[in-house]
Amino acid sequence: MMNSGNLYDTAQMHYALDLTWQPNEKFFIGANGVWVKDDSDLAAMEDMDYNTYSVYASYNFTPAVALQGTYYWQDLDEGIAGGFEDSPKAWRATLAVKQDLLKFTGLRFEYQQQDNTFNGVRDPYSFGVNSANAASISDNMPWNDGTTKLFFIYADQKWNDKWSSYLRYQQADFDTTGLDDAKGYGAGVTYQYTPAIAFRLAYDQVDYGSDNPIGFKNDKDHVFQFRTAINF
Repeated sequence: MMNSGNLYDTAQMHYALDLTWQPNEKFFIGANGVWVKDDSDLAAMEDMDYNTYSVYASYNFTPAVALQGTYYWQDLDEGIAGGFEDSPKAWRATLAVKQDLLKFTGLRFEYQQQDNTFNGVRDPYSFGVNSANAASISDNMPWNDGTTKLFFIYADQKWNDKWSSYLRYQQADFDTTGLDDAKGYGAGVTYQYTPAIAFRLAYDQVDYGSDNPIGFKNDKDHVFQFRTAINF
């Protein structure tokens, strides 16, 4: 139990370094490091440092088709790892095709593997990014020595200067006995009322599976969203 000080007195120092090399308009490659160090006097926060490193690259086959990839690895203190893997890894590959090529839609295919002790973004496809604390296919992601596999498809359509829409599908395999795969489906329509004001109506559904253990979500969750965006 954390009782060795005021948690609001906690502080962490973040150090970051990013190096990028772009020899031409089609290709770039880079490396990144983030070091997070505890800077408080709270005993309960000792042994909670972690470092994240990554290398990334992107290649444009044409102005409308790009292949991108990122590989991450971490070094976790035992206070975070909690007896599980303290050197988690993750990687992601993305193929993006613009509507300029396909005419009727843009497409984005993404595949990702992430160790279940990876300390960082654990719900990269959450609808909640734009809608408070919404359902996510990663809600049941456990903290263990397995590796979650994520697949994501996003199709966006711009019909004219006023109307646009999207469809999306995502799924997660948690590599954990007793946990069902999660799947998600979504669709939305945006109306650009003025250059500064837009309205969006969207729906998202997550299917967590059934008979998951206590403490994990089961069945389906639904989100309806009406969003007004005002740019100043």
